[in-house]
Amino acid sequence: MKKANSYFLAGAILAAMVIAAADGNLIKSVFASNSFGRLPRELRLGSELGIIMPEQLKTKTLNGRISSAAFSEKLALVMMLLGATEAADSKELLQNGIIKGSSRSGSISRANALETLARASMFLATKGLISHENAKASNYRDYRIADKYAGAFAWLQTKYVVRGYPDGSLGKNKNLTLREAVFFLHRFYEAASAEMMGRRPAEKLSFIDLPLNHPIMQAIENLTQAGAFDKIILRPSFDGDSFVSAADLTEMLNGIFARAGKDIDEIRIKSIFSEPADSFGRRQHLALALEYILDIFAKDRLAAEKIRYQDVSIEQPEYESLVKLAGCGLKLGYGDGRFAGSESVTWYETVRLFDEVLKYATVPAPSSDTKDRLAVKSDLEALKALLRAKKDKIHQILTQNKK
Repeated sequence: MKKANSYFLAGAILAAMVIAAADGNLIKSVFASNSFGRLPRELRLGSELGIIMPEQLKTKTLNGRISSAAFSEKLALVMMLLGATEAADSKELLQNGIIKGSSRSGSISRANALETLARASMFLATKGLISHENAKASNYRDYRIADKYAGAFAWLQTKYVVRGYPDGSLGKNKNLTLREAVFFLHRFYEAASAEMMGRRPAEKLSFIDLPLNHPIMQAIENLTQAGAFDKIILRPSFDGDSFVSAADLTEMLNGIFARAGKDIDEIRIKSIFSEPADSFGRRQHLALALEYILDIFAKDRLAAEKIRYQDVSIEQPEYESLVKLAGCGLKLGYGDGRFAGSESVTWYETVRLFDEVLKYATVPAPSSDTKDRLAVKSDLEALKALLRAKKDKIHQILTQNKK
């Protein structure tokens, strides 16, 4: 896979801005989030990859047809990003039999698009980048999968790249829309990238959209050690610009408290998320959650500091939280003095602030001499990494013996 793709820049820039605002080890300012985080993840991450341009993220444009030529060009970009081809040129796809036919100016049907993705996955498999296991493909009400595509379609289905309609049909003759094309292509890219990443030894948590030297990775590792992700199912992409759900904020607290051997106060959890909200966590929720960590793990060292947010009064529930966070050197919100408590928070903001609070609170790591306990997610990840490492070592030995 290419290691220096431009799509890393968006996350790197945001994280760099956050770090640049730091004084010593503590952040002084965190920017409020925008509506970009509300887009479906395929569109948001597809935009970062270059599969779709920002100006195309409009309902009318997304619902319009995509031509066969445009779909081929976008697939060519994906194949290059995966390292399967040398350039983002659809001519290379034609030469390798991924694209069929010479006339590609008209629209493309859903069935033809998925057959093209099937051929692309077969090409990746022949290069040893992914593998088609003996999974069985499922036919659709209106589309029977050809035998030559059975293994490829099974891979597309098990990786959730292909999703039919609720009635079991594929809509094979329907023209593919730009929205559907981006969804299919990003899922294809993410599935292949995740499998490729899983083939190499990984001692630490990693994501396909973040290089290992990304500024946010150390904070992610610290939260992993603290148990913040023990009760969360993380996707192959970190997707730092997306908004954190209130449910994930809750589970981050649960994981941290459980790893430290502390009981969670369910009543307080309910009070933190009592304000009316959609499925996303708000900056208000984040402040209250961080205060809870400070109250439990750093109560004896807390110091209050005056706050001057334009939109926060002493009557608001987050007021005391912000006073305590300011005492730790943490100030949330916009540079113009607004807290913007109703704004949704991104994963970048959440991880960085959780990390700073955990470091300030010196949340203890599990003791090395603890007695037997139930396995948690980090244990399973470590086991999988060990098995992957052994598998790669055996493959390397066998390959050397053939030479």
